[in-house]
Amino acid sequence: MRKPLLAGLAAVALTGGTLLSAAPAQAADPTVFYVRQLSTACSDTGPGTLAQPFCTIKPAAAAVTAGQTVDVGSGTYRERVTIASSGTPDEPIVFRSSSSTMTAVLAGPTAGITVAGEHDVTIQRFQVVGAMEAPALDLRDASGITVEGGGFGVADGASVPAVRLVGVNRSSLTRGNVSGRPLLAGVTLDAATTGVKISAMTVTASLPDDADHGVGIRVEGDDNTIVGNDIDHFTGAAITVEAGADGTVVANNQIAGGRGYGIHNHGATGTAITNNTVEDRCLDSIRVDGASTGVSVQNNLVTYGSPLGTEYCTDTVRHGVLLGVHDEAVRDTVVDYNTLDHYRSGYPTLYAWNGAQLSLADFQAASGQAAHDLETGDPRANYDSANSAAPGYPTTDRVGRARVDDPAVADTGAGPVTYADRGALETIRGPQARISLALDLGAGAVTADASSSGSGVAPIASYQFDWGDGTSTTQATPIATHRYATRGTFNVYLVVTGTDGRHDAASQQASVLPRTGTVGLLTLSGLRYVGSLAAPWPGLSGDRPALDATGQFDVVDAGSGQIALFWRAKGQYLAADFAGVQAVTAGGTLVTTNQRFTQVRNTDGTISLRAIASGRYVTAPANATTALIANATTVGTDQKFYRVTVTDTDRSLKAGANSRYVTADSAGAKPLIASRTSVGPWERFDLVDLGNGQIGIFARADNRFVSADSSGTLPLIANRTSVGAWERFTLVRNSGGTVSLKAAVNGRYVTAESAGAKPLIANRTTIGAWEKFTLG
Repeated sequence: MRKPLLAGLAAVALTGGTLLSAAPAQAADPTVFYVRQLSTACSDTGPGTLAQPFCTIKPAAAAVTAGQTVDVGSGTYRERVTIASSGTPDEPIVFRSSSSTMTAVLAGPTAGITVAGEHDVTIQRFQVVGAMEAPALDLRDASGITVEGGGFGVADGASVPAVRLVGVNRSSLTRGNVSGRPLLAGVTLDAATTGVKISAMTVTASLPDDADHGVGIRVEGDDNTIVGNDIDHFTGAAITVEAGADGTVVANNQIAGGRGYGIHNHGATGTAITNNTVEDRCLDSIRVDGASTGVSVQNNLVTYGSPLGTEYCTDTVRHGVLLGVHDEAVRDTVVDYNTLDHYRSGYPTLYAWNGAQLSLADFQAASGQAAHDLETGDPRANYDSANSAAPGYPTTDRVGRARVDDPAVADTGAGPVTYADRGALETIRGPQARISLALDLGAGAVTADASSSGSGVAPIASYQFDWGDGTSTTQATPIATHRYATRGTFNVYLVVTGTDGRHDAASQQASVLPRTGTVGLLTLSGLRYVGSLAAPWPGLSGDRPALDATGQFDVVDAGSGQIALFWRAKGQYLAADFAGVQAVTAGGTLVTTNQRFTQVRNTDGTISLRAIASGRYVTAPANATTALIANATTVGTDQKFYRVTVTDTDRSLKAGANSRYVTADSAGAKPLIASRTSVGPWERFDLVDLGNGQIGIFARADNRFVSADSSGTLPLIANRTSVGAWERFTLVRNSGGTVSLKAAVNGRYVTAESAGAKPLIANRTTIGAWEKFTLG
């Protein structure tokens, strides 16, 4: 059995090696040679111990043998490392940069790492920058080479590839990066290179993309695997599989924009192009041409047209198709289970077949292929719809996640796993957190409702509510209520977690402010109450003959002499815009500038609302159907409202004189009289708050104010459209629960004259049985 690649490293940790972090110095490990450029004790003629390390890598490379490790400390080493000895499968030679965060850097035009004619060598976490005269990583006639992490960069315009493999087999490059603008390629595998796996690498041709910088990965040998890499730019192609190569697997790669092809199978045999995601290539995203035979193109996701991805595709750069099959390749290339999409119209045709550019339907007819291909931008079409029997099908996605069956998506794939996704990434939906808040300002409480949260591939296991006051609630159900000890504005933060541990968060702010009352607004302009506009229009209008549930507002103290109006029907505060051009409407559960008003008490007992955002007054147009809007610079009739406490609406008055109910007789045409044995529309009144302890009595019989007519010398009658001196009363609360009404105009009490036989009149100086009423 082969010895683990990090064999001997445990001993390094015990002797003060710094694989991940420094450890206390212990006895030297004879299997490790240390290189510490920055150490004052270093010597290239020393033993290479931790106490007296080498200053450069070259003497360590000359001394190392099978089963030993060269541990290189951080620093910039201007040298080329040639590894001229071999390990064994059980005891490889290991070259490592000692820290994953402070890597050893090989720098300069001659810098790099060469392994020629050796085998069983592991290279970990080295950075090579600025190589020009030779590849940053040059592997020749070698086998059993494992390269993990690190980076290999060449200088711009280098005439050598960043990574070159010549005659290499049984080797791998993984989890590193390749960069620069090489004229030839990022990574090349020559015709004698076989059995090599390039995985989880980032291969990037640095911008700008208007110069010639070759191919990302070029494959010329047999049985190589290019899987799970991230490849950007390159004007030749991201991946090219050349003629003579046989059995190459190109899978799970993420290929981003560039002027050249995405994946180009240029005459190779038996290539499996499977589960790749290719975006925004100026030429063909996937192209199979030349004498290619036995090629499979399946489960790929190919898109074109994002603004960032196509910015370098100019008129001089011909736009290709997304998937094209040409020349002898048309004989037996298999195309199926791919998804192709243009983000925007006017971009290249999706397919090409032997030179002809075709739509999906025409391609299917001409080729007999692509029966399960899709032309769509809907990402859900890629879920659970791949062919797991396709050649080269990877059982995990680009980042190593296993295939997952999404219960919300039908399994339309083929093969043993009918729920695999197309493209390089398996979509594993986590939960989606959504939260709405309901405020109870009287109780100072918030109810958070996460019922609209969506589950992912796994059901939701828990809802955690952070209330923003230092307390939280975690539970299995989506609705929770919290009462605040103090008033203020709080951020309610929700975390929804699935049974698979995936989670999502959402938040909403709530202003839980002191409530001073719950009121309706009666317009002076139309003597109608404010209520919701008919759907689908937002906002309010002053068209209601009576106060209903849509026109009730909690008045809250917003501080600094300002108020906010909480619209109970919507569960949100009223908001006015800054410009004064939009309707006053529901504006969320948070009080900001838009939700703030100043309440102005006018001399006639009405109020006006001045929006803080615009500095303008709220207008209720006289037509009573147009939305309320904060657009007036001065106060007129349309900007005045009577404030009515909700509990003071729809009241009745039962006279103590005869136990009969007061009525605005003949729909308000006759004086008020206590003559009814039951309460109907004529016997209902709203008590309007006029300020300074005074009220107006608004008769529902005709929507008019009750007046102590002729300065109180005539009986009370409901015939006034506004409040003046004769329409003001003081409500006196007597012992025993009765009330009396004192007219402001003459200071006299209202009486049910002659034991209720005559109309009500304000002519008594004291309160007796005839001057007492019971509010119903």
